[in-house]
Amino acid sequence: MNQRARGALSVTGVLTVAGGIAVGAAMLPEQIGVSAVSSTVSNRLPAAMAVPTLACSGPETLVVPEGGKAVSPDAGVLISALLASEGEAEAELQAEGKNFDAIRQLSESVPKTGFSVHPGTRVELENEEGQASVAGLSTWNLGPIVMTAEAGRSGDAPELAAVQSTLTAKGDLRGLSASRCDQTSGDAWLVGGGTRTGQRLRLVLSNPTASAAVVDVTVLGADGRVEAPSGDGVVVPAGGQTPLFVDALAPDQERVAVHVVARSGQVVARMHDSRLRGLVPSGVDVVSPSAEPARRQLIPGISLVNGYSRTADDPAAPGSTSVRVAVPGSEEAVVRVRLLSSSGEAEMPTPAVLNIPGGGVADVPVSGIASGTYTAVVEADVPVVAAAQIGRLGSPGRQATEFGWAPAVPALDRGGYSVLPAGSRATVSLVAAGPDSALTITPIDAEGRELKPVKVEMKKGTGSAFPLEEKTAAFRMSRPEGGPVAASLVATSTDESGTSITVLGVQPASADDVPATAVADTRVGLR
Repeated sequence: MNQRARGALSVTGVLTVAGGIAVGAAMLPEQIGVSAVSSTVSNRLPAAMAVPTLACSGPETLVVPEGGKAVSPDAGVLISALLASEGEAEAELQAEGKNFDAIRQLSESVPKTGFSVHPGTRVELENEEGQASVAGLSTWNLGPIVMTAEAGRSGDAPELAAVQSTLTAKGDLRGLSASRCDQTSGDAWLVGGGTRTGQRLRLVLSNPTASAAVVDVTVLGADGRVEAPSGDGVVVPAGGQTPLFVDALAPDQERVAVHVVARSGQVVARMHDSRLRGLVPSGVDVVSPSAEPARRQLIPGISLVNGYSRTADDPAAPGSTSVRVAVPGSEEAVVRVRLLSSSGEAEMPTPAVLNIPGGGVADVPVSGIASGTYTAVVEADVPVVAAAQIGRLGSPGRQATEFGWAPAVPALDRGGYSVLPAGSRATVSLVAAGPDSALTITPIDAEGRELKPVKVEMKKGTGSAFPLEEKTAAFRMSRPEGGPVAASLVATSTDESGTSITVLGVQPASADDVPATAVADTRVGLR
């Protein structure tokens, strides 16, 4: 057990985010992107520093709109968290929202890990020697989970990373689903899922702040924007969640993209996508936000193991892989999709060039490509948003299939930490977004110890993939030298039915990423 992590059980009480655990400064009530902490060095006066504050959406499979039926998986939600610092530091994971005692037993149904996992509503991490600390929280509170940190006397701001995951080996929700714990946002594009028979798509809006948020939800479908008046003015209570059935907002849509914009406040937006073919489980994953609209999008983590499958050219076929592109504006888009590997561009059997109407959504099948890990490059003449569905067929003789949603990610010119979903093996997928680039990936085990680093060098226009050691619990990516890089983490887990998969964009938290606290809304008379 990691002795640097201390767990404390509490089934009552809600953390007041506005107070946080800040020393010397208070967090703004509608913004938890950063918090201010202070540290005293020698005899000098305390100096404030900015530290990221992270929020996880909370148990999304157990939260449904009023009158809906909750789906309890056979495994609980586990938050895997990391605290890294040069000197002393402390961090806290705190679950908010309503206690749901009926699902308490799920807190014990989590994958075995090398780090300590604390069931309940709170866990603390401590760094005494400057090493990274890793710990887990399995909670039964239906609400967001907030991670905050406090620096010690060293004066160095600590770094945080966390991921929420659920691993289920049986039942309707068999599969691996995960999402990164992020800073809150007032604008998010969720590209993935559908609302036809057998598809269950829920949008979960979590608000870890001390003030209510009001958001508008827009749905794009194959033929353009879908009229969904009930998505306007959705209230997300302070310290709580508001779930929406996307099936009800936009029924009978084969493919969708969802836009969440806050009129006031900040939220964490995620979609839970699960599917059934009759009685056969067809996969489950969380749709996380993609990069903001742009004429060029990068999607690392296109992991193919059955590229020559006969059904691979059908985006709706079980186990298939495809790239999804949505057009936010009203103009038609001319879109081209390319795949990059370590040797450059991979030739696709059929040129992937298509026209997508304004407000429309289209899928580009990925087939006839050798097994491997690729990056999809989406280029268009107008701004678009994008993601990719990564499919997995079941083991021989098994009908169950799985999938994961890989979001488009921004290119990074900084490094930082990322955490693996518990119970998974992982590969880091990278692409040189501009000029040649070089960096170092340093795996970290469950005790916070650094493992053998991996030196990465990439030529312009190429992608690379690096499997991490089996005992890796997290990793640190150094700041790229040369050009920026885009990166994703491909995590897999294997059971008797086959391989489960999820893909997380790599985007380390930064105290420099301060979200806006208000947006213009003409409907309430603001300019």
